[in-house]
Amino acid sequence: MDITFGLACNNFVAVVSDMTAARSIMALKHDEEKIIQIDDKKLLACGGDQSSRVQFAEFIQKNMALNKLRNGLEMSNHATANFIRGEIARALRSRGAYQANCLLASVTDAEGPELYYLDYLGSLAKVKYTAHGYGSYFILSMLDAKYSPDLTPEQAIEVIKECIGGIGDRMIFTTKKFKISIIHLDDSSISEHIYVPSQS
Repeated sequence: MDITFGLACNNFVAVVSDMTAARSIMALKHDEEKIIQIDDKKLLACGGDQSSRVQFAEFIQKNMALNKLRNGLEMSNHATANFIRGEIARALRSRGAYQANCLLASVTDAEGPELYYLDYLGSLAKVKYTAHGYGSYFILSMLDAKYSPDLTPEQAIEVIKECIGGIGDRMIFTTKKFKISIIHLDDSSISEHIYVPSQS
């Protein structure tokens, strides 16, 4: 039931996630953090099985910090995406596979804003926009029509709100709250917004 999506534009990258923790037909809470900051310029949005999602996101976050302590360097966007993909693939070939689908949003001066799609089978792709979960059936078609690399953060938030509205109109279940996180290229700052769609 998790919904995560994101878009990378010329001056920023944004990721969005619902904030519902659910099991079977029951919603357990509506303030779950599914977007984790893995270093100063990188965010990892995860969806999937509750235990896999939390464990995997924290595992990546701590290993990124350990790598920085050991080497004194931050990994590039590309290297980080491939490290995450490698860990998913390694776990898949053992008895401890992670049932987690991820979006990596990152910004570096050399590479600029980038968005990477990773799934639980170890697929990796650099994309301009993408989505995971049941919401992707509706979000991807809306982003096909609305996405432009020249969007401003304010325009992107409006597009994101339209996507969330489309989910609310068309899906048989509703999500009460979404978190929007944006990494800006100019100062590498991260802005966060909580969006509560109107229940019509």
